[in-house]
Amino acid sequence: MSIVTGTWQGVPAVTLENDFFAATLLPTIGSNMIRMWDKVAEREILRVPDTLASIQEQPGHYGIPMMMPPNRIRHGAFEFEGRPYQLAINTPVGHHIHGILRTRPWIVVHTSDIDGKQTITTQFRTTDFPELADQYPHDLTMNVTYTLSEHGLYQEIESTNHSELSAPFGFGVHTWFRIDGEPGKWTFQLPVESIWELDADAMPTGNLLPLTALFSAMCDKGINLEGSTLDTVFQIGANPVDSVLSKSDYTIRYSASEDFKQWVIYTKGAAQDTICIEPYTWVTNAPNLPLDPSVTGMSALAPGETRKLWIDLQISRS
Repeated sequence: MSIVTGTWQGVPAVTLENDFFAATLLPTIGSNMIRMWDKVAEREILRVPDTLASIQEQPGHYGIPMMMPPNRIRHGAFEFEGRPYQLAINTPVGHHIHGILRTRPWIVVHTSDIDGKQTITTQFRTTDFPELADQYPHDLTMNVTYTLSEHGLYQEIESTNHSELSAPFGFGVHTWFRIDGEPGKWTFQLPVESIWELDADAMPTGNLLPLTALFSAMCDKGINLEGSTLDTVFQIGANPVDSVLSKSDYTIRYSASEDFKQWVIYTKGAAQDTICIEPYTWVTNAPNLPLDPSVTGMSALAPGETRKLWIDLQISRS
């Protein structure tokens, strides 16, 4: 059992390790947990980048990238409490995607190795990055704590608004799970209420659609991933924030706190090597949807408010 500070591909890395798992975090690349190795099953749980260039070029495509706000904002622009916001345009078609966290450095503020649990906390403060002043003019601190145990990886996100104005706040992760080139062996279960209709830019139109027969089966006993092509946004509704990815002798349960109102599931074409399971507190482009916040998850941190979220990744074997 240990916490080892070193490097990965020449950048700072911290590895948490116990008898069951080894998990590697890159604090300076969005505080992304890029690797989680299961020592018992001898398999990678997450999609690991081959090189530093891989994750620098596609920071949202490996490990557990953190996103605030999650997914797309149309033209990077929205209005909140009468104030205009303009996020950087970073897609070829003129939109903003995946927020301000995933490429920027975080600092390590705490580590501990107690009672068989290895813990690391990293911190991001918006005011440390002057270029964000025009995009997100709020003094926001985020502390993310990862705890590795014999059961898996627990993530706690604590966000505080130090500003004198309410700060729009949507958060999500884009977690890439390996299915080892064997989609037919894996079943995916996800209890949800409805599907967001998407437009040509993969943003919600505002219409919620009933579940198809396929997705009703996904809610109930789960669906086999063989031949599945998913790039789908779901509203959770009154269901638990819980997903299960499993095969005959191995189960990954991925769950989150009730602040998470939406799931996005993405297989990058027909499911083959990975499935990306993404809990979001607000839906894609939420600030621009003319719907009640109870539907979109649109939210803000009041001046001085601290909000805590959690995400839990648990592994069981048989």
